Amino acid sequence: MFLKFGFDKGERVFASRNVQFFTPKRTFFLLFLILSVYLFWGNVSPLIDQDEAAYAGFARTMAETGDYLNMEFPYSEPHRKPPLHFWITSFFFQTFGTSEFVLRLFPTICILGTAALTYHLAYVMFNSRTALYAFSILSFSLYFPLNGKIALVDSLLVFFGMLGFVNLHHFIRTSKWIYALLFWCSVSIGVLIKGPPILIFLGGTCFLLLFFAKIRPIIWKLHPWFGLPTALFPIFLWGYFSWQKDGGILIRWMVDWYILRRATNPVFGQSGPPGTYLVLFAITLFPWTRIYLSFLKEMFWRFVSHLNAKEIKDSIFSSFRNGILLPLSPRSFLMIGLVFSWIFYEFLSSKLPSYPLSAYPILSILLAEQLSKKHNQIYLYRLYLTTSILMILVIGFIVLPKFNEMRRETKSLAEIAKGRIQTNETLYSYGGLGIPSFAFYFHRPIKEIEWNEFMKVNGTILMTDSDRILFDSMGFKLKQMGEPISLYAYDRNKTLKLVLVKKEP
Repeated sequence: MFLKFGFDKGERVFASRNVQFFTPKRTFFLLFLILSVYLFWGNVSPLIDQDEAAYAGFARTMAETGDYLNMEFPYSEPHRKPPLHFWITSFFFQTFGTSEFVLRLFPTICILGTAALTYHLAYVMFNSRTALYAFSILSFSLYFPLNGKIALVDSLLVFFGMLGFVNLHHFIRTSKWIYALLFWCSVSIGVLIKGPPILIFLGGTCFLLLFFAKIRPIIWKLHPWFGLPTALFPIFLWGYFSWQKDGGILIRWMVDWYILRRATNPVFGQSGPPGTYLVLFAITLFPWTRIYLSFLKEMFWRFVSHLNAKEIKDSIFSSFRNGILLPLSPRSFLMIGLVFSWIFYEFLSSKLPSYPLSAYPILSILLAEQLSKKHNQIYLYRLYLTTSILMILVIGFIVLPKFNEMRRETKSLAEIAKGRIQTNETLYSYGGLGIPSFAFYFHRPIKEIEWNEFMKVNGTILMTDSDRILFDSMGFKLKQMGEPISLYAYDRNKTLKLVLVKKEP
């Protein structure tokens, strides 16, 4: 049975006296409530390896030690990032207690805030019906809302990126200083969350807007020669203190790992050719995929219709000097936003699913505008929304609970390990096991060791059973402590057979 909605005067294409209660605004509040329940439901489940568990470990360590420059946690070196997310989580841990729900609280709020900002921008640009469509496409698609059920920095980044994008639009319309202030605050916070991505998105968008002759003077009113250094001051201040603490080890590592390496090489084995995200959106936007394909088709034929040498020459070589004289339409502003939130990442060799996350709100508004032009839009909207709600019910009550059971194994392993070694004893870990969720639940000293350190240490060591057999064959005195424990590493799609051994002199 389809959900039915009525619409206010001036934008009605479907109405019935017995369903007038469901105006676009009231429908938005109802759907916002459904989204909130979906995002908060089940957020007490065990931690997800790798990133979420590592972030939880960083934040808890900061809360316990009071050292907010320290980013050390077992199995977590590749997941170190600028510190704001960890600081916020640490504050939440100290205020509400340490738990999975508290860990995910702020990222969930950020995803809700992003959905609300998407509705607001579409409402300002178009009307309440299109805003409702945009909110629904973003909030009830397959992938985007799942970011509210896991504590990643990307949830915070997409919120502050969208906040900056919305305030940039308001500043272009009104030139009010408050919007410029909020824009630069968004940039500053985004950089302190994940570094360059928000500069790529918002900075690249501002650069492209300079090609519009009527918009260029307004962009200069943002005073980037003052605003940008001011926005970057907090992260440089953190970088200074971090450098003083460790001699620049962390900062140099971040520059290499997050800028130099990701620009030229894939990380974690995730790579793909240009067009990867173009295809990926067709899956992640389900069940709204048909509208996405319709949008791509229209954009393709628009591009073909303007594809001649003179226009290309005028647009590329002359536009910045003379300026595009056409006014900046809402669609043009949104399309410009897609360039550095989506298209830019198509040409990086590294292809993590979260890279184009900031494109989802913008793309949702464009798809909503595409849907609003169809003669059977209400029928399609009801069909897709009903399918979406059925989908999140299946995900929330069937898929996620089964996945949660898989993640309890590291929690069980931690309890077993606690029972087999002394409270103050350091547990050595050999073989690059990469299970930060185990370290979080174990909550005792763990030291990762390699071959040269293995030769020198004595004590309890966690390793794979195959490594134990190898060391036994080499003549090492290893006393097995209990039976091997099987652990399914879902992030690598393999089962680890782990064993605790006592290495004696």
